[in-house]
Amino acid sequence: YSGDLEGKITKINLTNMVDDGMKPLANPVNLYDHTTIFNLGSSVANGRYMYHSMDAAIGRDTREFWLYGGTGDYERINDVSSPLMDNVLFGIKDEAYPYYREVPWGDATKVADLAECLNTTGVSDACPTHTDAGWVIHLSDYKKVTAEPTIYRGNVYYPIYRPDPGLDRCKLGTASVCGVDDECGTNISSELKTGSGSSGGFADEQCLVVGRGILSELVVFGDTLFANIAGPSDTKDTLVSVLAAPGEIDTYRNSWK
Repeated sequence: YSGDLEGKITKINLTNMVDDGMKPLANPVNLYDHTTIFNLGSSVANGRYMYHSMDAAIGRDTREFWLYGGTGDYERINDVSSPLMDNVLFGIKDEAYPYYREVPWGDATKVADLAECLNTTGVSDACPTHTDAGWVIHLSDYKKVTAEPTIYRGNVYYPIYRPDPGLDRCKLGTASVCGVDDECGTNISSELKTGSGSSGGFADEQCLVVGRGILSELVVFGDTLFANIAGPSDTKDTLVSVLAAPGEIDTYRNSWK
């Protein structure tokens, strides 16, 4: 699976399968065949560019294959020029997995989009159904995702940057960590704490604010999320640690790329 800058997610066949396994030779599959399975609808106005990789997991409840990602113009991190800016956090299902195309007989032309996802922005008690392509959370206040998400024990963690609301575009904005239930898309950031045990303060989409600067990808070690924050002048302030929220104990994967 590969995401591009314009928000298209492409599935590439790297297996030796000869069909979709449901009807012999109904959909012959060749090595390196590729098809677009999702489109985020990126544009200059909404700034919904996907600079970073995705993470993936098999959902414990749905037993389906999920992809997680987020958007934001990483090269113009402090940009607040467009009132239509609409960056997102998303989790989508590949219902064809482990086959290349949609089963039973395939539909290589189907491309899902955000309109087919359950909007869980500000919602705490909903989950996508089998008719939804996944879930989506819309970010306000020109916020942007600054690295690929990290999935751990049934929750997905996103590093977020919010530009400073003042007029000085050279001033550092705030970095935060958003925690989201992997299959429901509901926000669980209120369960996060910093390494010192403090809740740190919450704002906007109820994400845990960890300081000023741009946060790197979150790495998990011993139930703690670690990241570097670019911007602070003091070296001691550049390492961020956040205690992960309680979650499922299933092991999803040891590595994914």
